[in-house]
Amino acid sequence: MAHTYEVTTRWKEGLRGEAQPAGVPDAVPFAVPKEFGGPGGEWTPEHLLAAAVSSCILATFLSIAQMSKLSIRGYESSAACSMDKVEGALRVTGVTVAPRVTVASEGDRDRALRLLEKAEKLCPISNALKAAVTFQPSVEVAG
Repeated sequence: MAHTYEVTTRWKEGLRGEAQPAGVPDAVPFAVPKEFGGPGGEWTPEHLLAAAVSSCILATFLSIAQMSKLSIRGYESSAACSMDKVEGALRVTGVTVAPRVTVASEGDRDRALRLLEKAEKLCPISNALKAAVTFQPSVEVAG
């Protein structure tokens, strides 16, 4: 049961672009990070990566919690994408996700923690970071 989620990215101007998911009316604007000459104050690919991991863990947790009949009162998560120079090239060296779940009773605390850990292990986006990226470039000449 394979699923494909398509996104088109477009250059807008300067160091800015937008990502348009197939079937979604609103594009997500982004820019090169300020640290690399971008304008700052906007979504960057690094922010989008941290958000992808964090939102995937949340979505996976919600599905598992619902199937497990765990009632949650709240969920909030912070996420950070770290980059550093490795062997002469900038690389993402990690994504840290720190979810905070609120449950109704002390008796649900350990169960919620187990379900969070399960969600992280099952999150397809976290797992994708361990996979190779397939890159298929092409160049066209304006005519």
